[in-house]
Amino acid sequence: TTHLSEIVKRHSFEFIGRQEVQQLLDNLQETHPKVVEELIPNLLPLGGVVKVLQNLLREQVPIRDLLAILETLADWAPVTKDLDMLTEHVRQALARTISKMYIAHDGTLPVLTLGHSVESAVAAAVQPTDQGSMFALDPNLAQNIVEKLAQLMEKAAALNYQPVVVCSAQIRGHFKKLVDQFIPNVTVLSYDEILAHIEIQTFGVLELNNAN
Repeated sequence: TTHLSEIVKRHSFEFIGRQEVQQLLDNLQETHPKVVEELIPNLLPLGGVVKVLQNLLREQVPIRDLLAILETLADWAPVTKDLDMLTEHVRQALARTISKMYIAHDGTLPVLTLGHSVESAVAAAVQPTDQGSMFALDPNLAQNIVEKLAQLMEKAAALNYQPVVVCSAQIRGHFKKLVDQFIPNVTVLSYDEILAHIEIQTFGVLELNNAN
């Protein structure tokens, strides 16, 4: 049963579409009609909201606080229509929820951070297009980054820790997609998703020249 519920949780984004989201919106509209009316379809079509919710669920971020999600989308949709960027803004608005998901029993957050060389390399590979941002990282560079990350994860696992990877919000989504191709179930957070009072315990810094 536990295994089945875990599978359902990991694939929950596949079970939510336009019909399911419309039902959620209809329920919310009974108590907060202005929020729904302002956002859809004036600022963002229904399909865009569906995509953002799917993006959240794909990384197991709960969407129970639908009001906060829609209010954030209403704030940022006039600025950008890039759904990946909108997802990042929503994640930051849900920082309290996301932080609680990964705090250790002692109240600390075990992390691996990206060094300047990796941050810069990933950021340079992000190219803006009319359909949103495109990520094109040199395959050899990608392999180098993933191998060094795997080494750091193994070292942390040997100490009975499963750290999250922390990086800037600008590259978080792209780095997560890169890692998912090679190492499953690695959590990638941005600094903006971690509450200020949480004590961060760093287990390593991922650099291109040396995995510390």
